[in-house]
Amino acid sequence: MKTSDSQTAPTARRPFSWFLLLCCVVVCLVTARLGVWQMDRAHEKTQLADAIADKLKEPAWTLSDFSTDPSRWQVQFHPVALKGQWQDEHTFFLGNRTHQGGTGFWVFTPLVLEDGQWILVKRGWSPRHPVDPSRLPRIAKESGVVSITGRLDAPPTQWMTLSGAPASETSTQPDSKILDNVDMKSLSERWQHDVRAVVLQTDPSDAELRRDWPAIDVKVDTHWGYAFQWFALSFTSVLLFLWYQWFKPWRETQHD
Repeated sequence: MKTSDSQTAPTARRPFSWFLLLCCVVVCLVTARLGVWQMDRAHEKTQLADAIADKLKEPAWTLSDFSTDPSRWQVQFHPVALKGQWQDEHTFFLGNRTHQGGTGFWVFTPLVLEDGQWILVKRGWSPRHPVDPSRLPRIAKESGVVSITGRLDAPPTQWMTLSGAPASETSTQPDSKILDNVDMKSLSERWQHDVRAVVLQTDPSDAELRRDWPAIDVKVDTHWGYAFQWFALSFTSVLLFLWYQWFKPWRETQHD
């Protein structure tokens, strides 16, 4: 018996793929877990930002506070108010440091406190000369005892050298005060004094040095962005499974 031309043979359904389902479940669970981990990191960073904000509001520590508890030198971001004498002959400049879109120097000078301890003060940022990048900024010298306000800070970040490893102390020219990298150990050895801490000076800016430091950013938004990407990938894996297992075969049957 002949069949009508309008009749067509039924299209076979695509067999269910357990392997595809397994891959989807693994990808979905792993990426979702990574998204949750990034959310946890964002909450941790939020708590850290709140703790830093509270710490910056606390009364400034003076030398007597450090004499009572020397471990306070390790408490980063806490305000300080200290007195001492600048060691201007040891001033150095970390080059190629940016500030609000400009390129220049971070200026560092050791300060000898009243009890003889040495600290390293990040005094401010100075723009680079537009014609001669090697020309040093003119920093006014202050003799006698000076008073500074600031906050305990981390040592300068180490930059990578051409060899691929951070150098403890590198200079663009021999005997130059312009450095690319420096660390606390090398400074202590050179000056033959232990450098107790790094202090970021927060006094008002002057003609030579800018101290309008950017707000402390613990990069909470970065973790939220990563979390969104991981969850989006997890959701996409489910959509792809549904597409190849059901939607695509269904569309093929409709066209047939």
